[in-house]
Amino acid sequence: MAASAFGFAANSACVKALSLSRFASLEIVFARSVLQLLLGLLGCLYYQISPLGPSAQRPWLVVRGTAGAFGLACFFYAVTVMTLADATVVFFTGPVFSALFASWMLGEPYGWFDRSASVVCLLAIVLVVNPQGSLKDGEGWGAVAALVGAMSGALAYCVVRKVGRAVHSMVHVVYFGVLSMVGSGVLMFVVQSPRLPDTKWEWAMMGALGAFSFVGQVLLNRGLQLAPAGPATLMRNLDVVFAFVLGITLFGEMPDLVSVLGAVLIVACTVAMGLHKWRTATT
Repeated sequence: MAASAFGFAANSACVKALSLSRFASLEIVFARSVLQLLLGLLGCLYYQISPLGPSAQRPWLVVRGTAGAFGLACFFYAVTVMTLADATVVFFTGPVFSALFASWMLGEPYGWFDRSASVVCLLAIVLVVNPQGSLKDGEGWGAVAALVGAMSGALAYCVVRKVGRAVHSMVHVVYFGVLSMVGSGVLMFVVQSPRLPDTKWEWAMMGALGAFSFVGQVLLNRGLQLAPAGPATLMRNLDVVFAFVLGITLFGEMPDLVSVLGAVLIVACTVAMGLHKWRTATT
């Protein structure tokens, strides 16, 4: 889970770098999806498994892939208009929605502790998203997109848990890649203006984008299947730490104290919710 967190943070840094080179967010999603799909198919070939997955689980795999693809598109848009750390922090309100979806889909309890932590977590977004500012430079809409992406990602997360070990992690990667590639491939021509990379550096960034996302996705799916819920929750939030570090070192995005406070509140609430569920399940 820790290695997965670094992979996703590095992937987000590639998105930020490409957006600064004027690549459209949906084109970046498309590039990632194509590379991830190819690597996923190679993985299925290596493990000698069908990329279609078990027939009984295919409807859930379509739901997982669709939700994950939509969440990814929302998050990538947020990264292009917000700082890397702020977009990541808002996106990581996902556990709030995961807890809600899990109560519906998996029958898990959703008590007063979860409700209270969820309210604090959502209110903390106000601190993260430019408290003095409004919707200038699209930051507000980026926050909305990151929040919607968090909801979609939470649904995908719960589907992975629902199918459990019945589906190989490579199959999840394939479904995610196919549905994301088709959706972004159509929409990028409808709502944005895609272009081909012009330099070796841009091609390298596109390649790194796919590689980091593939590694992160495989390790995340495997980690969700194997890791105990408590430690998995803690490790997953390392994404936020890596995002702050990469944002500062690579892009000079220095957060203010109010944003840091909001980030701390969000991470604390999501970790507390995860540990509370873990403790409840083991007692």
